[in-house]
Order: sequence, then C-alpha cells, then structure tokens
Amino acid sequence: MPEINIAAVTTTVLWSTFAITLLLGVIMQKSRFCTMGAVSDWFIMGETTRMRQWLMAMGIAIIGMALFSYAGILDTSKTFYTGARLTWLSTIVGGTLFGFGMVLASGCGSKTLVRMGAGSLKSLIVFLVMGLASYMTLRGILGVLRVSTVDTVFVTLSTPQDLPSIMAAQMGMTKAHAHLALGLVLGSALVTFALVRRDFWNLNNFLAGFGVGGGVLAIWWVSGSLGFVAEDPNTLEEVFVATNSGRMESLTFVAPYAYLMEWLTFFSDTSKKLTLGIVSVLGITLGSTLYALVTKTFHWETFRNVEDTANHIVGAILMGFGGVTAMGCTIGQGVTGMSTLAINAFIAVFAFIGGASLGMKYLTWRLLPPPCEPVIASGNSNYHSNTGGCGMPLQIACHTDQFGTLGQITPEDVAEIARQGYKTIVNNRPDGEAGPTQPLSAEIEVAAKALGLNYVYLPVVSGQITLEQAQAMAQVLETMPGPILAFCRSGARSTNLYMLAQQVG
Repeated sequence: MPEINIAAVTTTVLWSTFAITLLLGVIMQKSRFCTMGAVSDWFIMGETTRMRQWLMAMGIAIIGMALFSYAGILDTSKTFYTGARLTWLSTIVGGTLFGFGMVLASGCGSKTLVRMGAGSLKSLIVFLVMGLASYMTLRGILGVLRVSTVDTVFVTLSTPQDLPSIMAAQMGMTKAHAHLALGLVLGSALVTFALVRRDFWNLNNFLAGFGVGGGVLAIWWVSGSLGFVAEDPNTLEEVFVATNSGRMESLTFVAPYAYLMEWLTFFSDTSKKLTLGIVSVLGITLGSTLYALVTKTFHWETFRNVEDTANHIVGAILMGFGGVTAMGCTIGQGVTGMSTLAINAFIAVFAFIGGASLGMKYLTWRLLPPPCEPVIASGNSNYHSNTGGCGMPLQIACHTDQFGTLGQITPEDVAEIARQGYKTIVNNRPDGEAGPTQPLSAEIEVAAKALGLNYVYLPVVSGQITLEQAQAMAQVLETMPGPILAFCRSGARSTNLYMLAQQVG
C-alpha cells in the first residue's frame, strides 16, 4: 500500500473546507439565513419563512447523511454526537442559555460571522467575547463549573444515542437500513413542511435550505471521507485529519471561535495547527464580506447605547458557555447534529427555541419603559423626554435617547414633538383605521415638514407585522436622523416593530 502523505491530505481538507464555507458565507448573506431570526419572526409576527429555511436545511442534511450512511461513505458512529452517554441536562441548560444569548447578541454563531463580515463592529465584539467565553468553558474556569455541575448528570445507553442505532438494536435490523428509513422519513417531512407553502418558493429560501443543509453535508464528506486515513503512518491508527476532536466533524460555530483565537494567540507555536473548524470560521466571514462588497451593502455598524452594548456582551458570554455545554450551536446541533439523528440534537433544538423565546419576552419587557420619566435634557436636540403622565399632552415612551414611541398624534402635536428635539417621525398606523376622525398621514407629514422634521409612513396592521416591514424599520433606524419618534394607535405596534428591527439582519 502506498504511503499516505498526511500533510497533503491536510492541505486538501483545509482548502476544500475554505472553498465550501466561502460559498456558504455568500449564501447566508444573500438569503439572510438566521436561526435567531427564525424564532423571533415566529414568536412576534407569526411569520415562518426563516423557520422553514432552518427546518429545510435540517431535512436536507438528514436525508443526505442517511444516504451517505447507507452507501457506506460515512459512519456516524465516528462523530462526537453519537456517543452512548446522553448528557441531557447539559444540553437543556446549554441550549437554553445559547438561545437566550443569541437574542441578546442579535444572532447565533454563524450569523455573527456573517454580520461581522458585512461591517458590524457589534458582531466583532460578540465574536471576541464569545470566543473567550467558549475557551474558558472548554479549558478554563467555566469548564470546571460545567464539568462539576451539569455534566455530572447523564444517562448511559446500551447503544449509541442516535435513533438509527437504537432502532436497529430494538428491531434486529442493520443500522444502515434503519438510518436510511428514519432519515428519509424525518428528512422528507421537514422538507415537505418547508415547501408546502408556495410563497416559500423563491431563490433565497432555496439557497438557504439547500445551501446550509448541503454545506453541512459537504463538510461531513470532506472530514469523513476526503480527510479520513485508515492508518496514519506515524501512529498506525485511523485518523480524521485537521479536526480538533480527532473525529469526523462538520460545521459548528462555538468551539471553533476559541480554536481560532488560540491559533492567533499562539501563532508562533508550531504545534498549533489550522483545523477544519478554524478555516470554516474564516471562510464564512470572508464569503460574507465579498458578497457585501460586491453588492455595495457593506456598512459599518456599532452599538446604539450602553444597554445595547451590555446586551451583546452578555449574550456573547451566554452563547460561548451555552454552546460548548450543549455541544453545539443552532447550526452545530441544529443542523450538523440533527443530521446524525442523535437524541441530544433533538433536545438541543427545543432548548434553543425555548431559550430564544425567553429572550424575546425579556426584550419585550425591556422595551416597554415606564409611562413617565423625568426630562433628560429638553433643550438638547440629542436627547428627548418622556412626558407621559406628567401633565403634558404627549405620553412618549423613551426606549433609548434616540428612539421613542407613543399613541396617535395630530398635526397640532408636531410642534411639541419638534420642541422636544425629535428629528424624524415614523407613522406606523394605516390611514382610516379608526374612521374619519383619525388624522391622515398626509396632514401630519405637512405639519412635520413645515417644521423641518423628517417623516416616514410605514403602516402596519395590528398583529400582522411582516418581515419586510421589520426590515424597512431597520433601514429607517439606520438611515434617518435621530432622535426618532414612532407612533401608532397606542404605541404597542411601534414598540414591537422597533424590537424586530433590532433582530433582522
């Protein structure tokens, strides 16, 4: 048998991974794939498009892995997802913390890279903090906490924890046949659910579903087939080259943050090598950057205020700790882990969604300020006051020093709004909603422009906010001069739209 050149195989694996993830970064940026957005869209708007993208990616990965397994190309028992030890408590706690954290940080691990590549300095800070937190959870003080608490609670199964192994043992069939049957049924169900609505049928959604699911499969093949050496000439043992775990790996975006920071920190140490995980982080980021530059959507983004900064830092810490504890992120467990049909992956997905739902409830609560606060600096155009309940005619809720909401206004109210320092008025109430007594948008616009204020008419039907409207609001917040005041019938619609605008990307 010819001698295997491990260095050459490693180079092939790394360059293949880089090429695949570079393309995946382009796809994620173009399609706006975001698992955090999937939960927030569903939770607040009842909109399921991005949730269907995520489920479709799961389905594609599950079907592909089942076919790989049946053909004998890949063996899921060689991954770290399918061990016999079911760490259910770690997965629940870690998944919940990760889900909560990704809401605070405006995106999961992969979305952080995509946004960072497109110019988000917020995401750069999230990346650095999350990388440090994940490193501390792998090898530092948080790791000691993890190992001595949640990791001590587990169930050891008589078989590997993936459903095909359990089914094969119970029914007396081969694992390959069990995997094929389960994979085709579950994967097809997820893909069918995504495609059942015809409004889902567009290029971006197909790119998201097939791109992310196919990307996970491609990296599985690179790691488990292209990078598999049955007998390392140095150790005479089988090896999966360029992996951190020493096993077959695919995409995940928590621990690789730590590995990249370690590689950069100890770059002169020749024992620190590039790995599949490190290269995938670089590939996703660069792919996003290239797409943003080509489409001229690259723009610098920074924090709005102190609370926004704190939210992102805390969110990054929760994701770093939670992702390592749950053995993956919404891609690492939610697509990669799910493709192996490991029980832990199913638990993790529900924990991610539960944690994100709690995060959305928290932000909703935070974005509902008290009905009355003292004037901050009414004479300063950079600030504004909350006058509600203080004997003033306008009951403005101040969410930040640059954004407030209130109920229906009249053209006569515009002068007071201008006096308080607002530069832009956003009308989120459709004309005619309350009948002929409701002031028309055009009337308020005339009054606003007469006083030199900017005016935006972005009508939203109560309880029917769409993703496009949230994206339009995000554009308003980014491009229009502040402070900005948004209004609807009671202010609740504008508040929900504002919260969603912080999450869309």
